[in-house]
Parts: sequence; structure tokens; C-alpha cells
Amino acid sequence: MNVLRRVAALMRRELASYFFSPLAWVVLTLFLLVQGYSFYIYVQLVNRPDGPHGAVMQYFFGGTFLYWLFVIFIVSVITMRLVAEERRSGTVESLMTAPVSEAEVVLGKYLAALLFYAFLWLPTLVYVVIVASLVSPVQLGWGPVVAGYLGTIGVGSACIAVGLLASVLCRNQIVAAVLSFTILSLLLLLGALELFVTRPLLRSLLEQVNLFEQMDEFARGIVDSRRLVLYLSLVVFCLAAATKALEAKKWR
Repeated sequence: MNVLRRVAALMRRELASYFFSPLAWVVLTLFLLVQGYSFYIYVQLVNRPDGPHGAVMQYFFGGTFLYWLFVIFIVSVITMRLVAEERRSGTVESLMTAPVSEAEVVLGKYLAALLFYAFLWLPTLVYVVIVASLVSPVQLGWGPVVAGYLGTIGVGSACIAVGLLASVLCRNQIVAAVLSFTILSLLLLLGALELFVTRPLLRSLLEQVNLFEQMDEFARGIVDSRRLVLYLSLVVFCLAAATKALEAKKWR
């Protein structure tokens, strides 16, 4: 119970720093502006006579490259300061001398970033209400909507873990953001290599890590447990690596 209380305290501390930071509100405003404009474009697109067939929310959840570009950008921004800024300012030393372990620090910061990421998506439920008021429940498809949000949180949880690891490895938060953005972009493009590979085994492997395909499945209401296991595995690996890296830097 003491461990849980310490993690919860660290999480609350980090979460409060988000909401008291001007950058967090700039990120929230930018996020809602881009997502609102994207939603408007998708509505106009599917309403055209020559427009593509499909539900608006299906395009909203990973149907275009804009979704991925913005998710990667947002994750890189909200994770860049988690440890890098504390190392730069020197406050990480006082944090490490407190009666908390490195694993508790990593977990507390990770949960705070994940909650803030989920908070960013909360206002987008208004778009669901708008669509629900315009079409029948059958046309809307509540299953794909719920699965779309589940996939978005699942992908986000894995990306935030990568961003946290980048923040632990870097002293400068801008460098941490660039490193996180680069790694996540490479992971995103890795699945796209499936189109250019002919070997069945390698093609099958790339298919399993194809984020485009995974979010397309979620947006169509398909929840594959293998995808969730993949995200969980990436989270556990990155958090473990971040903990070890933080332990190593403690003695430098």
C-alpha cells in the first residue's frame, strides 16, 4: 500500500505540473483546433457524392496520416519534460534522494502523462454526440467508436512509454522530443515496409507491427487481443528500460 501511495503522490504531482504549465494549455488548444478541423474535413468529405464510403469516426481514428502525425507530435511534447527537464534543472537529484524508488518515479510520471493524454481526447466525445444526432445508431456504429477510443488509448500508452524512455536518456527536453518523435516515426513507417517485402515470414512479422492496419481494425470495431498485448509489452519494456537508465544515471 505504501508503494501505491507513493506512486499516486508522484502521479498527482506530475499531473498538477501539466495543468499549471502554460505549455499544457497550448497543447490542449492546438490539439482541439486540429482535431476539430479534421473532423469538419471528414464530415465534408464523406458527404460529397463522389466522396469515399465509410463512417466519419472511422476516418477520425487513424484513417489518415494526419491522425498519426499529430498523435506522435503530441506524445513527444507531453513526455519531453518528464525527466529531461528535471535533470536539466537539478531537481531530479532531490527527487532521487526522497524515499521513493526509480521504478516508482518512472511509473508515477508515466501514469500522469497517460492521464493527461486521455484528458486531451475527452472533448472529442462531442464529435460523437454530433454524429449521433445526425445519423441513426446503426449508421454510427457504437462498437467502432468504442474500439476506436480503446485503440487510441492503447497506441498512446505505448507511445508515451517510448517518449518517457527518451526523456530519461536526454538532459535537454527539446532533444528528448526530437528523439521520441524520430523513434515513433520509425515505428510507424516500419509497418509500411510490408508493402515492399515479398518474404512471407518477414511480411507476416511486419504485418503484426503495422500501426496503420491496427488502428484501421479498431476503427472498424475489430478488437484483436494481440494488438493490446503488443502495446502492453512495449510499455513494460520501455518502463523497465527507463527505470534501469534512471538507476544508472543516479550514480553518475
